[in-house]
Order: sequence, then C-alpha cells, then structure tokens
Amino acid sequence: MKHVPHKRRFRRERAGAQVKNAREAAFAVLSEYKNGGRFVGALLEPFFRDDALGSPHERRLAVELTNGVVRREATLDALLRPHVQRPRHQIEGELWTLLQLGTYQLVFLNSIPAYAAVNETVALAKSIGRERWTGFLNGVLRSVERMLTDQFQAEPEATAVPVSDGRYRRLARAVFAEPSRDPEGYWGEAFSFPRWLAVRWHKRFGLEELCRIGFWFDQSAPLSLRVNPLKISRDDLIRLLGQGDVDAAPGALSESIHLQGTARVDTLPGFRDGFFSVQDESAMLAIDRLAPRPGETILDLCAAPGTKTTHIAERMQNQGTVIATDIRADRLARVAENCTRLGISIVQPILIPESGDPSASSASDVDRCSGPFDAILADVPCSNTGVLGKRPEARWRITQIDIMELAGQQLRLLESACRRLRPGGRLLYSTCSIEPEENEQIVAAMLGRNAALSLAGEWHQVPGHPADGGYQALLIRAQSHGVGDNSDGNRGDGMPELS
Repeated sequence: MKHVPHKRRFRRERAGAQVKNAREAAFAVLSEYKNGGRFVGALLEPFFRDDALGSPHERRLAVELTNGVVRREATLDALLRPHVQRPRHQIEGELWTLLQLGTYQLVFLNSIPAYAAVNETVALAKSIGRERWTGFLNGVLRSVERMLTDQFQAEPEATAVPVSDGRYRRLARAVFAEPSRDPEGYWGEAFSFPRWLAVRWHKRFGLEELCRIGFWFDQSAPLSLRVNPLKISRDDLIRLLGQGDVDAAPGALSESIHLQGTARVDTLPGFRDGFFSVQDESAMLAIDRLAPRPGETILDLCAAPGTKTTHIAERMQNQGTVIATDIRADRLARVAENCTRLGISIVQPILIPESGDPSASSASDVDRCSGPFDAILADVPCSNTGVLGKRPEARWRITQIDIMELAGQQLRLLESACRRLRPGGRLLYSTCSIEPEENEQIVAAMLGRNAALSLAGEWHQVPGHPADGGYQALLIRAQSHGVGDNSDGNRGDGMPELS
C-alpha cells in the first residue's frame, strides 16, 4: 500500500471538508482512498457528521458514487479503455478518478441525464483547479456516452455490461471478453472482481450462478435492523420508524426489520435510545444457532465491534455473564459503547494479545477468560468473501495467500476456544467467508484432532439467498470428556493438515 505522508493527508482532508456537493465529496474521498488506502466508509463519515452535504439526497448520492466507483473499478476501467489513447500509467491519478466518476453516472445511474453526468464532471474538474483537463474529460465521456444504448437484455455478452436486477445494458461495441470463450475474464471485468477470484469461483459455481452472485455484490446492500427486545417490541419500533417517515417492514427473523433505501443510521428514530442495532439477517442467524440462555456464562472470542456480543446479551435477557475479548483496544471500546447505548450490563470487555489466546492476557483477566464456558462464539477474522457488497474495498484487498494465512489463524482461535468449553457446552464457529479453507476444512481439522467434539449442525450461506454469504458450524463437547482433552490428531508443529 502506498504510504501517504501525514502532512499531505491532512491537507487533503482539510480540502475535502470544504466540499459543496456529493460529487465533490465523492472525489475527495476517492482521492484519499486511492492514495492512503483508508476505508471509504470512514472517509465519508466527517461529511455526514458535520452536515457538509446538507440534504439527504446529496448524502445518498455521495455514498452511491463512492462505493460504486470502488466496487465497479474494473468495469469502469474496461469501459474507458477503448476511448483513451494514452497508456493508463501516463494519465494522472485524479484525472482517472474523474473519468471513473463520470462513467459511473453515465452507465449505472438512470436518474442522472447523460448531459448532466458529463457537464457536472467537467465542472468538478474546474472546481478543483484542473481546467486543463476539461477538454479531455468532455471528449472521453462523450465517447463513452455514444457507446451506450438504451437496450437491455438478460444474458451476458462481450457487448453487454451488467447493471442491476439481472439486466445487462447493451453496448455499441465489444468491451469485455466473450463469456463462452473466457468466462472468468468476462466476469472479472464486467462484474468487477480480481481475476484470481473469478477463476476460483468459476470452478465452484459456473458462469450462471457466478453472474447471480455478481449482481448481488454489485448492488447497494439492503439495510437490516435488529430490534433490542430489552427496550422495545418489533411492532412498536416499526411504528416509531414510520412516524419518522422511514419505510420499514418486518424481516424474515423475529428480531429483524428491513428498511427501504439508504439512511444515516444514527439519525433514525430510536437509535440513541438503544432500540436497535444494524445487522444483516445472516449474522443474526449465528446467535439463533448458538441459542444463549439467561444465566449462562458465555465467551465471545473476537467480539469487536460488539454487534453479535450485544445480540447474545439480549437473548440472555441481560442475565448472566458475557466475556467479550478482542486484540485492539479501540475496537473493544466500541463494544462497551454499544452496550451502554443498548442498556446492556452483563458484558465484560477484555483486551487480549495479538496471539488471540485469552490465556496470555494480563494476570487480572486470566480467570475470567479461562472458563469453562457454557457457550462460546468464535466469530473469527476472515476474508469477507461473503459480504463483498457491504465492504466495497474487500474484493481488492484480499489475496489467495491471505486466505491460507487466515486459515492458520482461524484454526488457532478455534483451538483456543475449544479448550475453554465445559463438558456439554456448545461452540458456534462463524465466518462471513464462503471459502472452504476458512470454513468446513477448519471445522473438519478440529473434529479430527479432538474426540470430545461433535458436529451438531453446519450451515453454508450463499450470497443473495436471501442475505449475505457466510458459514456457521455448531460444535458440542461431550459430557464425558474433560475440558482440555484432545485426540491424537496433532502434527509435530501443533497444526493439523488442511486439505
């Protein structure tokens, strides 16, 4: 990742704070993201906190443009390539960002007329003092506009760009690889994913299912709320949201609510009162399967920022003890903040070393972390390949090597958790990944080396059916085995073989 000197970053953020509209905010955020590698969501927050963008419409447009350009980076580059004669490395980075912003509006935002997409992008160049780019910008974007048609189809082609809801917009010329000859090449550029991931997933899913997954990840993620039953019922919260002109409806789970469109969460009715948390339904299912009970002692091994931790406490009716551990103090502080907002008092946050082993904690915390526990949630760090729509940067950050390195860390965390589970206790292993190396292979390795454990249930969540993707497995420790009992599945280096 390119290092950005502190002073340069400071000047950028100061300049970004003076934005007048959504396009200027999106440009400021994308420029900082590309130079410094920070998450776009965090870079957008100051504009929302300070009401720099004014109207909700401008805030929504800033989010759409920023996340859209990051998600569809490879698609935008492929669409631009035929219309730019200079090699990509000879074009200034901020000029290319402007081209991406203009092209995104032309191709993907039907609510913005083509003339406005071009003119506003040219005006943006002027507003940042780049008048010399205006002729080039205008010419390239007009050329992209002429390539677009008003025709749509339902099948992938080299002359069709996927836009939304299973629809492909026809182009006047071939831009992508021919799907029948190079399905990985087509999907990687048309849906905007790295080539290695396209090759990996095509082997598992085939092109038709891959395109369905691509549409799911390339759309704005729907917003789901989890009702806090300690403070309010779902019906009452829906009524409260409706009184605030928020379109809300019951979700598929007893505690879930679906919102239509986007919203600034901290301004929603009931947020400051602790009436709800933001959580995807696929993540809510993890606590359904762990089934916490009032009065139990439960360990949340990788707790921050506390969304699942607080769900556990709510299910326990705020009775019992939840030990919430994490390796970063700033993230663990968010657990405490969320508990305070939600009115939860049974959670005890504990900072542990980066090894992820609670037994290596400071002496005062060892007893609380060592267990044995009635139930444990091991919601481990992962590649995020099941939630690539919500985390637009993730598809460009993760590599195949990362997946294998994560698998080693995940197994060590699962081992640590299993040592702290009481006989008869239950453990839920959870990721938001859809990679076998991080999921079933980890659980199989753990079962193979510990005869005290049995698999009570295993769930693969495919992206878009109906929510985000992920994996969960429920393990039970037999009553007849001791807490630390292991079978003879160990290698000499302490790590099991992974297939």
